[in-house]
Amino acid sequence: MSRILRLLPILVLLVALESPAATFVVDTTSDSALGACSAAIAEDCSLRGAIAAANLTPAADIINFAIPQSDAGFQAATAHWRFAPATELPFISNPLTIDGFTQTGAAPSSHLPLAPIGHVLKIELRGASMSNFNCLLAGGSLTLRGLAINNCNQAIFLFDSGIHVIEGNYLGTDITGTSTVANRVGVALGGDVRIGGLLPAQANLISGNRLGALVQFRSVTRLLVQGNTIGPNRLLTAAQGLQDNGISLLGPYTDVVIGGTVAAAANLIGGNTFNAISISDQPRGAPGAPLVRIVGNVIGLGTGGIPLGNGLNQGSGQTVPSIQVSLLGNCRVAIGGDGAGEGNIIAHGGNAAVAINACWGAPILGNAFLANRRQPIDLATTNGFDGPTANDAGDFDGTGTDPFAVSAGNRLQNTAEVETVIENAGNNQLRIALRVDSAPTAATYPLRIDFHATDEFGVQASLSTQPYALADAQALREYILPLNSFRRGIGITVTDAEGNTGEMLLIGTIFVDGFEDVAAGHE
Repeated sequence: MSRILRLLPILVLLVALESPAATFVVDTTSDSALGACSAAIAEDCSLRGAIAAANLTPAADIINFAIPQSDAGFQAATAHWRFAPATELPFISNPLTIDGFTQTGAAPSSHLPLAPIGHVLKIELRGASMSNFNCLLAGGSLTLRGLAINNCNQAIFLFDSGIHVIEGNYLGTDITGTSTVANRVGVALGGDVRIGGLLPAQANLISGNRLGALVQFRSVTRLLVQGNTIGPNRLLTAAQGLQDNGISLLGPYTDVVIGGTVAAAANLIGGNTFNAISISDQPRGAPGAPLVRIVGNVIGLGTGGIPLGNGLNQGSGQTVPSIQVSLLGNCRVAIGGDGAGEGNIIAHGGNAAVAINACWGAPILGNAFLANRRQPIDLATTNGFDGPTANDAGDFDGTGTDPFAVSAGNRLQNTAEVETVIENAGNNQLRIALRVDSAPTAATYPLRIDFHATDEFGVQASLSTQPYALADAQALREYILPLNSFRRGIGITVTDAEGNTGEMLLIGTIFVDGFEDVAAGHE
């Protein structure tokens, strides 16, 4: 055989790999496998057929829409087109972009951050059954924008082999984003995924989904969630149906950012029956940089500060925390931070704002807590969230040679013990003498003391950070703060150098749930 003949299979493969990307223009809502997609022939390109045709080429293909009003799937009352497949659409195996904004009349929103999303959508994908019908499944990289997807088991199921972008969609509502048409899950997470983005056109409305908005079912290598509305209705005035959880991370994952440090990155998460964010995984070994960062989000508030708390679990009486971390070993989860824009607002939660269960190394810094029904921070063991944890002598209750047996959230870091609080109005000073009873063998020094200003509306807002060095260990130390920074009281947290933030000590009479005064105490 000549050398040329031997090279022919390789040349054919190279030509196939270098074939240009195709653009398929869907012009019918028919459920038939129409994949010819010729510009000169009407009604020859269905969504089912276009996906099947795109799967035949390795290039990054595009599906656009140009469906006439004469189509049988046109919904005259809302002037949009509905796809209602009888069986699941083909599994997406190669890179593909599906762009619903290309349909005539569709337009992305230009809303401001944390304001009502105003996408005008014209393409709706309605599943045959919420119990066992997955609407879109993608192993190849999927970019999806400009669709309303509802009445599915998983609206979008992303496998861990792809790089996926989900932006500008309504998941769990009708085409207008105002009526619930539930999915079981909005997005089943897997792979390298971006949900939303920094531009108004990229924001998703993911609300009304029964099990949750974003639920991890496959391995996640990278997840970026920014600029979305998760739980509320489109106008941010109430919950959109009964969505159990906002974001559920079940592991394994390696690089997750929920929110960001600029206003456009903030997710608005509210009205979820259970957790706004729930994080769990298998036991982790050595400590390291956070694998999950929750920064700059607004959790539990809607338009004009309307309460949209999470975890209220209406009807059952059993409330849950807004953010719940339930792991073993090193948490490697950071909630807020010291940098500009890293703090979250966590408001009107049915239980604690943040609860850490059975893992350690979860710093909770720079956040503002508002009118949560229970304490701002709850540390617990595997026995569950149990309210305020009493200090123990030397702070040894969260240490041991077998940390998995101890199973103590943030090592049950002791909070501050305040000896005196002295007002000096003449010098505009508040002098606080306190000690932290954490032995150097029970906590990683240096510690840091964070002071929070509280007001009559129940806000505990981060104010000042002060050191508590190894030389200060278990000793009384005085701190001086500006008196005019406090309106109703002071909140104090202690965090060790390993990132273990303790529960908050509240001094003064404050509003806890916005409706009643409670005595000051250790929370």
